[in-house]
Amino acid sequence: MGTWLTLDIISYFSLDLIGIPGNLIILFAFLHTFHSQGKVSTGEIILSKLALSNLLVILTWGLPITLQATGTYMVFGDLSCQISLYFYCVGRAMSVSTTSLLGCFQCISITPSNRRWLRVKRNFPNHLFTLMLFLWTFNLIISSTRLAYSTANIDNITSRYIMSYNFCFVIFPNYLLYIGNGIIYVVRDLFFLSLMMLSSSYLLYVFYQHGKQVKRVPTLNTTHAEMRAAKAVFTLVMMYIVSFGLDNLFWILTLCTFPLSPRFTDARIFFDSCYSAISPIVIISTNRKIQMGLKCSRKKRDLQTVKTISNYVTRKRYE
Repeated sequence: MGTWLTLDIISYFSLDLIGIPGNLIILFAFLHTFHSQGKVSTGEIILSKLALSNLLVILTWGLPITLQATGTYMVFGDLSCQISLYFYCVGRAMSVSTTSLLGCFQCISITPSNRRWLRVKRNFPNHLFTLMLFLWTFNLIISSTRLAYSTANIDNITSRYIMSYNFCFVIFPNYLLYIGNGIIYVVRDLFFLSLMMLSSSYLLYVFYQHGKQVKRVPTLNTTHAEMRAAKAVFTLVMMYIVSFGLDNLFWILTLCTFPLSPRFTDARIFFDSCYSAISPIVIISTNRKIQMGLKCSRKKRDLQTVKTISNYVTRKRYE
């Protein structure tokens, strides 16, 4: 087994090991909150959508690549390649757009409650479903080229218009579609990245003012919980910006290189998937509700174990 393949296996296996349980914990925690309290906050809804998008990325690409690299299962025929790559691209797109939405929501949450912003704060939750539906529809349509032009085998293919995704390849019929598709992807990502940078800049400004002296900012009605949530969102946004930068650096190298370099492709997909696996750690470590849910679940499990043992001992005593 080569060094590069060994690194591939270790890297993707680590992402799977961290990302799948982490995102599932977030989803189950908020489902438990909804089941027990009958409602969840707007921020929790967005975080659950982010966890779902991250889980989609790992299950449709990180896990299959791990299985393929280890030789456990030969995942990719043409059909499975098309489906897996399509939902991976949709999950990735939803991850970037949901992170951007989360940053914007957090900025709205901590803005001074004047008349204009108070109206935005009140209306945002009412339009959240419409926003999420639009994002899902938009990204499902944009990613449809992966269904139309993907293949698992490029033997006897002489076209230069190929995008490599490790074990899958997108072969465009002409230069216009090849470049046009790349431009659409870059413009979409840059739009959401711009929103992230604006929101992170505003959050950084709020942190500076808050740290300087809260009493000097009478209109800044932020609680300790709000500041903690804002710092968590800021961390997520900065993580994605770093991940995005590395991903697009290797993306540009891939577009400019012929023949395709598999190492550039591997590095790009790995850095692209890092955010989906690592972000749950930030969310879980900074969200008190998830932490309390985990503690309650552990206590409930311990009590159930004690009760089971007690019943067993009592039954044995009377036998």
